[in-house]
Amino acid sequence: MLRTKLLGMKQAFLIAYLTGFLWLRRNPMSMVFTAISPFSLLFVLFVITNGHYIQFALAGSLVMALVGYGLALGQDISFYKTEYKIQDVFVASPVSPLTYMTGLALSELLFGLPALIVLTALAASFGTSFINLVLLLSDIVLIWGAMSAMGFFLSSHMLHMRNATQLISFVNVILTVIPPVYYSIERLPLGLQYFSYFLPTTHASIIVQYTMGLPTPKEWSLGLGIGVQLVYLIGMIVLAKTKALWREK
Repeated sequence: MLRTKLLGMKQAFLIAYLTGFLWLRRNPMSMVFTAISPFSLLFVLFVITNGHYIQFALAGSLVMALVGYGLALGQDISFYKTEYKIQDVFVASPVSPLTYMTGLALSELLFGLPALIVLTALAASFGTSFINLVLLLSDIVLIWGAMSAMGFFLSSHMLHMRNATQLISFVNVILTVIPPVYYSIERLPLGLQYFSYFLPTTHASIIVQYTMGLPTPKEWSLGLGIGVQLVYLIGMIVLAKTKALWREK
């Protein structure tokens, strides 16, 4: 069992190396392009609010970056599957769907690593303890893992690259722009607040805000936030493992 897990990890890192590191070595500017979206909104909000809501802007930008990098996995998989036919090679090999997904998810993380390091460091600078730093890093792993599995599942059902791009962009907006990710949840009517608690990005943003010392809603708890994200992470991984279309029929 241990040997199988180690082999799976080795395969995942090799896939990440082939699809991420080698590409970045030839095209390092790709890191700049992937950082534009979260930093552009951070800049706009900083200017408009004169820096008064920088913590909300940081929390939103960090969550948006993680969701974007996770869901972008779906676009890459669709591209490799429909254009390059690379997925057929992995299907015929001993590589499992989850190993393939993990490798591509790690490669996406490589593209956004500089931006994530900067955003995480800025968010951590508002923290007050080592526990908050651990909580922040755990939050990052939870939301990135869930979104990567979601991107893998969605892309497996897309027959054309254009469909995958449109769907991923739509889901990205639904999860990061409309919910209280960049703004306080208390600005929403009470009914919409309760609805927002069903979305993992709401909890991800509130946890980041919590680690930076911002007040959290009275009806919200840290256990609730972590619990909802764990449910999404486990649920998406199970969905990706059991319902994703790995082999062509």
